[in-house]
Amino acid sequence: MMLNGKNTKKTYQGDPMKKICKVMSTAAFAAMLVGGTALSHADAAAEKTSASSNSAQIMAAASAISVTQSGITLRVTKAVYDGNHVSITIQRSGKGYTGGITGGKLDSKTNEYVREKGSIRDMSVLIDGKSIHGSGSLSQRPSLSWKAGADLNTAIITLTDASQLGGNIKAFPDKFKLTATVNLEGVGKPFTLDIPLQNGAGKPVVLKPNITKKSNGLSMTLNKATITSTSTRLQLILKGSDKNSISFDVVDHQGKQLNMISGRGTDENNKKGDYYYDILLDGLGKNVNSFTIKPFKPELKDGASDQYKVDSKGNIIKQYMKDIEIRVLVK
Repeated sequence: MMLNGKNTKKTYQGDPMKKICKVMSTAAFAAMLVGGTALSHADAAAEKTSASSNSAQIMAAASAISVTQSGITLRVTKAVYDGNHVSITIQRSGKGYTGGITGGKLDSKTNEYVREKGSIRDMSVLIDGKSIHGSGSLSQRPSLSWKAGADLNTAIITLTDASQLGGNIKAFPDKFKLTATVNLEGVGKPFTLDIPLQNGAGKPVVLKPNITKKSNGLSMTLNKATITSTSTRLQLILKGSDKNSISFDVVDHQGKQLNMISGRGTDENNKKGDYYYDILLDGLGKNVNSFTIKPFKPELKDGASDQYKVDSKGNIIKQYMKDIEIRVLVK
């Protein structure tokens, strides 16, 4: 998954179906500054216990949610909100479907995307009764995506708010009801799932390093990193030339790529035209003591504006920009 684009007036959203990093996760941030206040070990333990209890209650309620239409059942098996993002796992069972619940293929003759019966065709989401698919710019709306889960009958739905994309856009509340209406290919009636969600990660570690690197008319600032036990969210601000054509790898202190869940960027929400990137990674493992953001430009095929050069293994050839790499200590 890469974050890039050619038009500075569009919002670019990463495709979580294509992974760009390999993630490890962290839980030992209790002594770090959170919103300017240091957490004591006792406070951290109390918050963790309370968060775990609330999360267990929400998970129990979510696991009871299922809907059956035309002999097919969709059941929520996991619903997690950690303040950074929402992750919902749904499982399909029953009869009358073919192929996996996600995916499909492009018909070379008709140039149309073809899905198997019973696969997800589209989805709409309400938060406390309000649609996330409102009018106006995509850069001011929550993002919604889904990908394959552990097997052909499992899908993982991911949502993030737009609060990291500049402006004064509100984050998701700590507690809300999410209503997902899922349409499956070949099934006439939609599946409506009402899912209660509550921030189960406790108080996150919020780092505001405000680190800026500059090179050849381009500057990159890591404005904020929000860390929970289940995810790490980075807000990057780019200014200058090529600000909207940069992609990123993120690696831990051992050089292992961290798994990116989603990512998008825009310059629409500020008057200066700065480009805000919102990058969501898996949680950092307890043995990770730092991570490095490695910006790069993908090489393009000769004469092409949207086709990338690949090596003999099919990997995109990347021009890393070492002058503006940013390394962050997390413990």
